[in-house]
Amino acid sequence: MHRRFAERAQEPRYGFPEAARIVGKPPETIRRWSVGHSRKYRGKPATDRPLIQIDGDRENVPLSFLNLIELRFLAGYREAASLPAIRGALDYAAQELGVDRPLLEMEFKAHGRELFLRFAESDPYFLNTSREGQFAWPAEAENLVASLDYDEQEHAAYRWWPLGKQTPVLLDTRLNGGRPSTAESGVRTVAIANRAAQGWELTDIADDVAASVNEVEAALQLEAVA
Repeated sequence: MHRRFAERAQEPRYGFPEAARIVGKPPETIRRWSVGHSRKYRGKPATDRPLIQIDGDRENVPLSFLNLIELRFLAGYREAASLPAIRGALDYAAQELGVDRPLLEMEFKAHGRELFLRFAESDPYFLNTSREGQFAWPAEAENLVASLDYDEQEHAAYRWWPLGKQTPVLLDTRLNGGRPSTAESGVRTVAIANRAAQGWELTDIADDVAASVNEVEAALQLEAVA
């Protein structure tokens, strides 16, 4: 992967609340998966280790474009297997592909399911923690891979359609600093959400930001604004 491309994908851009809206999980869950969690277990202190390697500063801007993809993958797989088991399978895929962060790679799109199956065959723990003791590749994982656009020369993801490619909002590492934006007009979704929160009508927002009503509706869906 080209060095500059990797730097864009791993540049810290997102806080936990924004990441929670994009990934579709509560901020507390996103924080716990990202930086770990201290708790008590049977009256004794216990620590849950982080499930991803954050690319930023946990107290300021912790998460990168790649971190969001990793978190969405974990969220999509959550009902199919335990999170530590998924993490182990991702580490195996990284080793087999010869990369550090496999979810960014085009090769994972082509071979991810096959690699997870191979890992499941060699690791009883993965199967034991999977639903009904069977290898699982949930629809959410397939949808995530399908929602990524890859650069053909660098073989790496640079754009993500978090609601699917049929919905015109995206995160593009080359547009608006990678912040969620409308697909055609390039308006940041937070700008649309702010107008809606002030009581603007959909058509008025669309006229003001020069976006289509369809884009406005998609932006409000992503930003969780009713």
